[in-house]
Amino acid sequence: MKNRKHQDHFDTRRNFLCRSACASLGVTSVVNTLAHLRLVQSAMAQSAPTDYKAIVCLFLYGGNDANNMLVPTAGTARTNYDTARPTTHPLHISTSAALPLTAPAGGFNQASASSFGLHPSMTHTQGLFNSGDLAFVANVGTLVQPITRAQYVAVPRTTPVPPQLFSHSDQQLQWQSSIPDKPFQNGWGGRTAELLNSITNPTSKVSMNISIAGQNSFQVGSSVVQYAVSTGGVVGLSGYNATTNPAYNTGTYGNSANYGVSPVQYAANNSGNTLKALDTITKLTRLELGENESHYQHHLEEGYNDVMKRARDNEAVVGASLGSSTAAIDAAFAAAFPGVTTLPDVANQLKMVARLMQGRAALENNRQIFFVSMGGFDTHQNQLTDHATLMGNLDKALKGFKDAIDAITAAEGSGDLWNDTLLFTHSDFARTLQPNGGIAASGTDHGWGGHQIVMGGPVIGQNVYGNFPDLARATGQDVDSNRGRWIPTHAVDQYASVIAKWFMSQGTSYVPGVTGANINDIFPNLGRFQNSLTIPTELSFVDFTV
Repeated sequence: MKNRKHQDHFDTRRNFLCRSACASLGVTSVVNTLAHLRLVQSAMAQSAPTDYKAIVCLFLYGGNDANNMLVPTAGTARTNYDTARPTTHPLHISTSAALPLTAPAGGFNQASASSFGLHPSMTHTQGLFNSGDLAFVANVGTLVQPITRAQYVAVPRTTPVPPQLFSHSDQQLQWQSSIPDKPFQNGWGGRTAELLNSITNPTSKVSMNISIAGQNSFQVGSSVVQYAVSTGGVVGLSGYNATTNPAYNTGTYGNSANYGVSPVQYAANNSGNTLKALDTITKLTRLELGENESHYQHHLEEGYNDVMKRARDNEAVVGASLGSSTAAIDAAFAAAFPGVTTLPDVANQLKMVARLMQGRAALENNRQIFFVSMGGFDTHQNQLTDHATLMGNLDKALKGFKDAIDAITAAEGSGDLWNDTLLFTHSDFARTLQPNGGIAASGTDHGWGGHQIVMGGPVIGQNVYGNFPDLARATGQDVDSNRGRWIPTHAVDQYASVIAKWFMSQGTSYVPGVTGANINDIFPNLGRFQNSLTIPTELSFVDFTV
């Protein structure tokens, strides 16, 4: 098991300066505050960090049945599990069928369970856990503020809860924003990038936020715009594929091998002629015809021009980053999915993340945020077979990703890219412990608090963090909990803030220009649950000394 070195928390002498700046900015708008903070921090920054860090958000859309992903095998929670999902029910996972997890030194330190196992389809995850590369964080969910069961069932209820608590779309949005009690403005990944980008990525050539799962709320910011890449690579302008139908001459602006060369020289082919004509027509709307970088008269036209230019720039840069051999990465995923000719989408997404990390030098980002996703978890029926398939694909994809990152490190011959990587899961909610029927085709309904996976070199693995529920279904008027819906013991803010603090750090200190107090700008509700400058012991799943 990894050495449990953790420092709570690396506050610096810059706290006074930052707090003074925060006090002058007020608290009227998170977005406006972050915009001002970026200017303050840029002035304060001594130099950009020299280390590289990547965080990968893996969203499990539909609500993963965490109750059958991480299963108690002894203790009160096991007794209650057997009561709700008895041995006669198809969804029951027996203690002998669950893949056993090796306890850390001193045991799991969970009051409700002394031992745990995994879904039978998660053999690789079992190995990653037991090797110390992966851990679980129990019973995390969306919260406005801490709430007890008595407060939840009180009539009238005076303690606020997240709106539309069991709605897929609302809970997905709240997980990705971490601010359930305010109209959506941006995601916590977007706010993190907003805070750090100018400080950590001063020579960046592409967005800090890259999605391989299309547009998402997690990476929405104000000045930092998420960039979407497909599992096959960059998605260029229609008709102007840089590889098979180039519109530019070699050695000119827009050509991936010669990024930034100007003025534009168009290729002598149909694509080049068409693009030249398009650019000429658009220039006719400009104030100063003929200037390479002239401006449009109308702000909307200028904005459109900026978007088009950025799309071409990004295509060139990201295309260059994907130019290295993929043989080792392909082999890692092929080994994780033996005999499979077409990988599931989540595996292809993580493979693209590995390729972008391999080509990180071309992107010139010292900090990078990736978003990938996996759907199909809304298992109201046929959960027995569907969830087994989902868990199996997730399991193999995690294994392939880990081995791909290790292969990149081996090829580079220095460093350890795995130590620079932290992957974590989000999901709408867990599902009810009580199934909605007694036959093999039955499933489960929408729950609340659930268990999440954290994986990577800095993760202090081989443990279950958070507070695992006792899985007891309440009686009387507590109708929701009769089905086995767990009130989260830790908020999304608390769970995500640990990841963000690691991302904001360089060793055991924050990157120059960032202080501990900045975590409140990313998670403005964090102080409702804990001292925002520290990490609770039960959530200390990251080793900042790695």
